[in-house]
Amino acid sequence: MTLSRSDRPYGQFPRGEAPEPAPQTEASRRVPLRERIFARLRAPFALVALLALSWFLVSAVQTGGLAALRAQQEQPTPAPTPQLAAAIYEHVAPSVVQVGAKSASGEPSSGAGVIVDDQAHILTSLHIIDGGSDITVVFSDGTTSPVEIVARLPDRDIAVLQALAPPAQFQPATLGNPGSLSIGDPAFVIGHPFGLTGSLSTGVISGLNRAMTAPNLSQPITGLIQFDAAVNPGNSGGPLVDQKGDVVGIVTGLVNPAGKVFSGVGFAVTIDSAAAGLGIPPD
Repeated sequence: MTLSRSDRPYGQFPRGEAPEPAPQTEASRRVPLRERIFARLRAPFALVALLALSWFLVSAVQTGGLAALRAQQEQPTPAPTPQLAAAIYEHVAPSVVQVGAKSASGEPSSGAGVIVDDQAHILTSLHIIDGGSDITVVFSDGTTSPVEIVARLPDRDIAVLQALAPPAQFQPATLGNPGSLSIGDPAFVIGHPFGLTGSLSTGVISGLNRAMTAPNLSQPITGLIQFDAAVNPGNSGGPLVDQKGDVVGIVTGLVNPAGKVFSGVGFAVTIDSAAAGLGIPPD
């Protein structure tokens, strides 16, 4: 299946004031995600989300090896609830940045990115910044930084950036294991759709090992994760998060044949595949 350029979500980069970040404390950073989740869980709720998507690509990796970053827990994870979604958002949102650039035509282009290590490396979609200028990232605390392009993976529409003036404190994401995913698992996406910074959408993992052909690529991108959490222009490059709060993929695209309505079929590049962006081989 081939997607047209009109299906790619090139969102408008907000020119207003930087987003006001949620207050963070050292205590909240040190409390494990699972403890915060169980503190929130007081009554079970059923979560059903059949949402629509947009088409975009990116990668996420971290120096030191993926295995060292996968802080997986052995105990079963509770069923998704509104409290779980809120706890996961609190855990992951500080690691999500806003990526902006000026295209060759002078039009603004924007999307999301994920901080993946303590050197302020950021993974985002190549199509957001490719051929552009004045590339910047905005951290969750409102800090704006210029970037250096460290790597490009055009066969996956992946770019690795490094922030040149990050804030004194920032929070890298925890990278997960996409091999542990099953169809029906909860899925969470954080990004900046239509300039609405730090937005959360939820859904489920709909399929695994999918393949799609993106615009300007002669070969399909393979090994994709299919999900149905809603994404729109501005979500490009954002994280796909599992129920443990770990980033398992980078939002990469959607099937939208009509170009007018969402079809509920979206895709993400796995973290294992994205690891090549910083020269880290999959485990």
